[in-house]
Amino acid sequence: MFKHLACTLGRVLTVALLAAALPAPPPATADEPIIIDHTCTDLSQVPAYWIEQAKLLTIHYAHTSHGSQVNSGAELLETQHPFYSFARRQSGTEGLPPEEDPPALRMYDGNPPETYINPEDYWESDDGRNRTRAVADTGHYNFSMWSWCGQLSWYSESSVQNYLDVMNQFETEYPDMRFILMTGHTDGSGVDGTLNRNNNLIRQYALDHNMVLFDFADIESWDPDGVWYLPLGCNDNGDYDGGNWPSEWCAAHPDSELCDYCSCAHSQAIICNLKGRAFWWMMARLAGWSGSPAGDIDNDGDVDLADLATLLACYGACTGDAAYNLAADFDGSGCVDLGDLNVLLAHYQQ
Repeated sequence: MFKHLACTLGRVLTVALLAAALPAPPPATADEPIIIDHTCTDLSQVPAYWIEQAKLLTIHYAHTSHGSQVNSGAELLETQHPFYSFARRQSGTEGLPPEEDPPALRMYDGNPPETYINPEDYWESDDGRNRTRAVADTGHYNFSMWSWCGQLSWYSESSVQNYLDVMNQFETEYPDMRFILMTGHTDGSGVDGTLNRNNNLIRQYALDHNMVLFDFADIESWDPDGVWYLPLGCNDNGDYDGGNWPSEWCAAHPDSELCDYCSCAHSQAIICNLKGRAFWWMMARLAGWSGSPAGDIDNDGDVDLADLATLLACYGACTGDAAYNLAADFDGSGCVDLGDLNVLLAHYQQ
């Protein structure tokens, strides 16, 4: 099995030792929150191993047209980089798309008997809650997520609290699943508007209750250079007081893949592309990635001597040579090579 493996540390490490050094995906529940925001869109920071682990997961996603932005971005990303293989089945009947070989992250899009899912179709009515439970009862899904349309621009605090309580109750009822919170899309009302007040309630609840949050509004409020447009009243199309940040950023970065065209409901391509990337970051976290820099092979939050030793033991291995080499293949090249060693050393003891 290891005859092609160039082990710089010698051949003393056995398969069992390598297996012990590498993390296994944890159960769906967790004891800390996972917050996915504008800082979670650079997939070069996500080790290829954890993208591969994410492909073994399944997700149920219910949404209106704004929520389709996530899918549009993920589908374009797969076109740009087939490594991010994504399979989605949209239907008024429950069911995942067929398994693929090699694996793809699989999604069921809808909440029977519909595919356009308002609050009352998922969490806000007895019927909607029971429809969501019926999907969860199949046991087909690791996660379930629902996205807002414009409701958070006018919902009362008590209505938002009802949403949060129901999503938390779903997690209690289905301990092998996690139910993912979302904020609502920006609407031009800025930092002091009703929307941001309600979004902040959701953010704080996720922190206080160790839930997963896909921060839809935050992702569309920042450009990739770290400029924040919410104080300038940005909306879901990227318009703000003084301009339109997606158009401006793409004019300054015409060769960026983030500006590649995709059909992006109510918005511009870069916003869908950022959300598609954030979706993969989230799924890698849910697969077990700690969020620490590439190079943290044992997923303990540090890039240290143990990680270096494991990488050197696998150095020269390519996919198929060893069962456990993917965790050290940070750049997704299929081999553990000098590029991976350089990545690890760049993050050493971080």
